[in-house]
Amino acid sequence: MKWLILAAGVLLFFNGMFTRTYSFENETPARHCYQMDYIGLYGCFGSPIVPTLVSWGVTLIGAGLIVGSIVRARRKGT
Repeated sequence: MKWLILAAGVLLFFNGMFTRTYSFENETPARHCYQMDYIGLYGCFGSPIVPTLVSWGVTLIGAGLIVGSIVRARRKGT
């Protein structure tokens, strides 16, 4: 289970780091989108903050899982 948590953290971290955000501001209404190429996940929203929050949120959750795995391994000594 600990290896799955670490693998999920690495996957989320790198997907968050390489998430592309872009906008179509010439359209009515304006669309603000994100795209995660490695897992094929994308979405568009009306607010420019949502794609940024998705990108940063996934990155920080992944980093938290990685750090949590490292802390757990150091405490157990394995």
